Amino acid sequence: MKALVLTAFCFCFVIAKAQDLTSADQVIDKYLEVTKIKANAVSISDLVMSFTSESTRGVAETEIKYQFPLKYNMTVFSNGMELMSNIYDGDKLARKSNFGGANQVPKTGNAAKAEAHKSNPFFELDYKNQGFTATMLPKEGDMYVIEYKDPEGKTWKDYFNSKTGLKDKTWTQVESPRGAFETTVVYESYKAFKGSEILFAATKKQSTQMGEITNELQSIKINKGLKAKDFEIK
Repeated sequence: MKALVLTAFCFCFVIAKAQDLTSADQVIDKYLEVTKIKANAVSISDLVMSFTSESTRGVAETEIKYQFPLKYNMTVFSNGMELMSNIYDGDKLARKSNFGGANQVPKTGNAAKAEAHKSNPFFELDYKNQGFTATMLPKEGDMYVIEYKDPEGKTWKDYFNSKTGLKDKTWTQVESPRGAFETTVVYESYKAFKGSEILFAATKKQSTQMGEITNELQSIKINKGLKAKDFEIK
């Protein structure tokens, strides 16, 4: 009887180990499948995502417009007033802030393109064609760890849940004039929104040196016919 139990245990252990993913491609492909991005993103030409954001500074609304292969316009509002925006028009990436201080000179070329593509909600679908690489690092608990490197040499890590296949966390170290600091984004409550079968993280909790920001995805709008003027840098 003991021999039978031991044999069954060993068999289950071998099966569990055999199911472990062994490459970055496998981990990313599973994520694209379970979120249904692979099956549905090809039919999406533009996308609008609306969030409510809460931080130590108060409550704000964030709207992000995407036009694929990739232009985007992220604007943050509070009480109807625009606080800041990031716009990529397909060539230049410009940031504007109404918190005070000088606005940054727009980025152009590969630096702008690389940063813009990191914001793509379907980034994993086309990252190789955009010059990014992915390397699988040692597993941490139940998490597969994938390190990405952009064409500019900057890296970050995404953590994928080995049980669900979903992306649970992103970790980034950012260099600034004040030194290096870490940023972590935790993804929770994946669900499909009206108009699409794709699973989006309904909650994103971003931890930075300035505190935590919680973003709640309220709605998505697909193929609304966004125009070039929606991504103009003025």
